[in-house]
Amino acid sequence: MKMKLNITSVMLALGIVSVLTSCLKDTKTPADPSLGTNNVVEFMNSSVPISYTSIYPQYDNGVTLVGDTGGFNVNVNWTGAQYDAPTDITVSIAIDTAALTAFNNDQGTSYILPPTDVFSVPSSIVIKKGTPSTITRFTVTGASDYDYTKSYCLPLTITSSSYGVVSSNYGTAMYTFVLNNKYAGTYTTTGYFFHPSSPRAISGDYRVYTTGVTTNKFPIGDLPAGGNPYYFVASTPDGGGALTGYTAAGNAPASPASGFMTLDNPGNVNYSGAAPNAPGTSPYLSSTYNNSYDATKKIYWLHVGYAGGATGQTGYTRQVYMEMVSDQ
Repeated sequence: MKMKLNITSVMLALGIVSVLTSCLKDTKTPADPSLGTNNVVEFMNSSVPISYTSIYPQYDNGVTLVGDTGGFNVNVNWTGAQYDAPTDITVSIAIDTAALTAFNNDQGTSYILPPTDVFSVPSSIVIKKGTPSTITRFTVTGASDYDYTKSYCLPLTITSSSYGVVSSNYGTAMYTFVLNNKYAGTYTTTGYFFHPSSPRAISGDYRVYTTGVTTNKFPIGDLPAGGNPYYFVASTPDGGGALTGYTAAGNAPASPASGFMTLDNPGNVNYSGAAPNAPGTSPYLSSTYNNSYDATKKIYWLHVGYAGGATGQTGYTRQVYMEMVSDQ
């Protein structure tokens, strides 16, 4: 009986090893020459893959736009009996929509191919003789038809190689990406939310989201939290200055029932519960919180208000003053 248990344990261990070694991504890097893999061309990790169980490796990229252009790296590797490529190797690459469909079905995702004017993919790249790999910068742009609400992916496949064979595990890879303009990110936020019945200080880290090349979605006070988020969208001028184009977002009331404020409590709302804090009393002054961006210090000074049915700022019973300092 004891001998049978030992044999069973060995067989179980061997089975586990067999399963692990057959997984798509059992290590964080593709094949290594020291493992004896000969003359293989493959995509190499440009970051830690999102999943180690998907049918194709997925690399997620946050792309920061400079102007309207950004990019991310795609690494292609040669693995052979010697560490470096013995000759120049031309590797042909193509978009593989069938692979994207298979990946979505496998992972339960809904990635789509971006519009053609958003990305630029070379038809081939070269691993130079005497080097083990090459890094190519793929360009993406914030074109007018880029939809910031969509989940985009570039499904890339190595279609051929002038030397060696294409890897069966790493010959196809998914490169997902999100465009971020230079204003997006996390901001340390302080200020005050003047409310007739629930006045409160604002303090926390809040995100500013990209909605366009120069437009972003901003929080209204502490209301992004929970299931009833209040936001607004506005454009920041290059070089700093006054924000423009206020548009309510989330559950915030549409203009004119919400908007930028230029006056301190113009409707004389009773905020006695906020004492000693009061709109128009330092530091909560519209001259300071003037809906502008200081590009040098990377600080937003925001003053917004809202109230259901209001026709302008004199009717705003909720008034928010926020200083948002970039963590970047």
